[in-house]
Amino acid sequence: MMVNTNFLQLIAKFIAILCLLMHGHVLCNGGLNSQFIASEAEALLEFKEGLKDPSNLLSSWKHGKDCCQWKGVGCNTTTGHVISLNLHCSNSLDKLQGHLNSSLLQLPYLSYLNLSGNDFMQSTVPDFLSTTKNLKHLDLSHANFKGNLLDNLGNLSLLESLDLSDNSFYVNNLKWLHGLSSLKILDLSGVVLSRCQNDWFHDIRVILHSLDTLRLSGCQLHKLPTSPPPEMNFDSLVTLDLSGNNFNMTIPDWLFENCHHLQNLNLSNNNLQGQISYSIERVTTLAILDLSKNSLNGLIPNFFDKLVNLVALDLSYNMLSGSIPSTLGQDHGQNSLKELRLSINQLNGSLERSIYQLSNLVVLNLAVNNMEGIISDVHLANFSNLKVLDLSFNHVTLNMSKNWVPPFQLETIGLANCHLGPQFPKWIQTQKNFSHIDISNAGVSDYVPNWFWDLSPNVEYMNLSSNELRRCGQDFSQKFKLKTLDLSNNSFSCPLPRLPPNLRNLDLSSNLFYGTISHVCEILCFNNSLENLDLSFNNLSGVIPNCWTNGTNMIILNLAMNNFIGSIPDSFGSLKNLHMLIMYNNNLSGKIPETLKNCQVLTLLNLKSNRLRGPIPYWIGTDIQILMVLILGNNSFDENIPKTLCQLKSLHILDLSENQLTGAIPRCVFLALTTEESINEKSYMEFMTIEESLPIYLSRTKHPLLIPWKGVNVFFNEGRLFFEILKMIDLSSNFLTHEIPVEIGKLVELSALNLSRNQLLGSIPSSIGELESLNVLDLSRNNLSCEIPTSMANIDRLSWLDLSYNALSGKIPIGNQMQSFDEVFYKGNPHLCGPPLRKACPRNSSFEDTHCSHSEEHENDGNHGDKVLGMEINPLYISMAMGFSTGFWVFWGSLILIASWRHAYFRFISNMNDKIHVTVVVALNKLRRKFHTQQPPM
Repeated sequence: MMVNTNFLQLIAKFIAILCLLMHGHVLCNGGLNSQFIASEAEALLEFKEGLKDPSNLLSSWKHGKDCCQWKGVGCNTTTGHVISLNLHCSNSLDKLQGHLNSSLLQLPYLSYLNLSGNDFMQSTVPDFLSTTKNLKHLDLSHANFKGNLLDNLGNLSLLESLDLSDNSFYVNNLKWLHGLSSLKILDLSGVVLSRCQNDWFHDIRVILHSLDTLRLSGCQLHKLPTSPPPEMNFDSLVTLDLSGNNFNMTIPDWLFENCHHLQNLNLSNNNLQGQISYSIERVTTLAILDLSKNSLNGLIPNFFDKLVNLVALDLSYNMLSGSIPSTLGQDHGQNSLKELRLSINQLNGSLERSIYQLSNLVVLNLAVNNMEGIISDVHLANFSNLKVLDLSFNHVTLNMSKNWVPPFQLETIGLANCHLGPQFPKWIQTQKNFSHIDISNAGVSDYVPNWFWDLSPNVEYMNLSSNELRRCGQDFSQKFKLKTLDLSNNSFSCPLPRLPPNLRNLDLSSNLFYGTISHVCEILCFNNSLENLDLSFNNLSGVIPNCWTNGTNMIILNLAMNNFIGSIPDSFGSLKNLHMLIMYNNNLSGKIPETLKNCQVLTLLNLKSNRLRGPIPYWIGTDIQILMVLILGNNSFDENIPKTLCQLKSLHILDLSENQLTGAIPRCVFLALTTEESINEKSYMEFMTIEESLPIYLSRTKHPLLIPWKGVNVFFNEGRLFFEILKMIDLSSNFLTHEIPVEIGKLVELSALNLSRNQLLGSIPSSIGELESLNVLDLSRNNLSCEIPTSMANIDRLSWLDLSYNALSGKIPIGNQMQSFDEVFYKGNPHLCGPPLRKACPRNSSFEDTHCSHSEEHENDGNHGDKVLGMEINPLYISMAMGFSTGFWVFWGSLILIASWRHAYFRFISNMNDKIHVTVVVALNKLRRKFHTQQPPM
């Protein structure tokens, strides 16, 4: 019985193991092949050791646990071997960081590897990865790799999908693709292929027969072959993405040959020229066509109705003209067009006639065109599927009946610059699911109804700006999804409301908000998400709270034109990513806090018209080196202009006017505006480039940048164009002394120069004539002397000139502009003559002012031998010195060398001395007697 029992137990164990194998319940650390599979678990743990896991996503990866249950690990249900590793990250906060560990080689059956969205710290793809020959799917996209892609990737002959997009890769050639004969999906978007020249197309042609998806977006290809390469076969392609390569050519017709299965074609952002090619109509299988962000012109062709499978058409950001074709969107029983994007073109015509045929659309975007018409509820009665409606910036009026109930539920409402008013549009009350609403500048002059604020819980973007809206007091603190709120340029009058906790962009400018801004502190403490805050042009008051330590994501802060008092908070120094700080026209006092030097990526600093005092901080220029605009005018800053401003290599606008600055103008301050160099990169590129940040702000703000000039606040809002052309220096109304530096002539791009109302001496440097871009020049009310340099007549762009109330002399130079200015701009210079003054200059004689100060240094290096300590030696003085020397030695030399002359000279001196003595004594006696006789008796 004992033998039978043991035998039965062995049979039972065998059956149990067999059942486990049949049902796939073999664990990585136990069961059949336990020793081998345990090594795969150890390999995974070793791989984990090379990674930083800030969110603890790999917490399930522990010794003694079933590795097939670990997060991201997939196993073969029969053998228990690890066959897939999917650690892709879609949330920037959960990124794994580190390097690829070669322990992956101990996973011999690994066929799927996805590490996309993580951070591999600019490391290169290791060589060992090319030896994992069972890989069929490899995704390293968005993972912060860099470097050269080596040819050994061609060893992965089983690969069916390869995604290396959005890293910092480059290649010298693509011949390694020849070994990937099984490849179906290839995404090299962002990989620099410019070194491959024309060979890239020939190398990809080898594997085209198997590809169904090819993405080469943003690869710096620059050129497409003008004729089809031999044996070109697109027949298997379903998706082709060549966007973002700047081909700068017309669309080649051969690109649409033999495309019998192509469904998704993206040629956007390539600067394609000419008209839309009619060859596209051959590709009847097309479902998505994107030709946006090019330079296509002409009419929209009428063949799109033949593309009966077309679902989405994007022709936005081009130069297309004419009207929408009458056949576009028509339903012939097969037409399936659902998305139509034609924004930012030059389309015109009646929207009323075009809109009927588009009633099947889900997305209709016609923004920024020249279309016109009056749209009523009748025109939109059949748009039951519509979710996105954007008619912004057209000449369109929406005239809806009072009780109209739309047949659609919109997710995006874009009606900016359309006429909706004067009443607040009531039909919006029926829309419960919108995430984006823009009814700015819509002619609405009304109270905002209470139902509007709580209408949609999904709203993320709300823009009601530039209307005449009233009533506020709404509590936004429960709007957790709201990221952008723009209520600017209205008539809201109330204390600042409580704000959405996850807000990124807040613009409440140009209203009547009053009170303190304490609610800003609430959201800063709740969530460090606020990037742009504009509260300017209101009636806000009180002390600016010192609560900005949590504002490290802030990019733009504008508190201008309010009634804030007190000092600038020290905690502003925590705004380390701040690009623009704008606080002009308040009542701020005290000194600029030294903590502000931590804001090392400031592009614009405007503190004009406050009551700030003390010297201008030296660290502006040493710690903050990439300023483009520095405006500190109309305060009480004193002492000298710091020479550290010389280090501002990107400076465009410098305004230190109306202060109490003394001393000389540093010569190097002018040199700071002669270069476009930016010497401090740091983390600036994390947000936007120096050249882009200010124009982007100007383009989206409703109240443009204030630039003070001659006591008048001038506003600029021409975006990028304005900032490229304007360079300005204003040092007026101070106590500056000494001469105008001759280095001023190096500022060839300077647009405006104001040095008026100072105590400047000397002559106007002749180098000022080299300022060929100068439009405005004000040197009035100084102590400048000498003649006006003739070189100034060469400045042909000069439209404003004021030289009044100086000590200038001589003839006004004759030139293109000098005689066109009114004589009032030369007033107060009594020694000036010539047109436009009525005072004529003397004929055939030089008009010279005896008070002229020849203090200009180094104007002519060829005559440096005639200069001493920077002063020219007048030839008259040289002649006088030579005459004196000659006369001296002729007279005294003769007395020394000839004795008889010497004796005669001294006898003459002795006789003259006696005669003078006698004459003086006689005269004194006569005066004494005369005085005695005239004295009255006692």
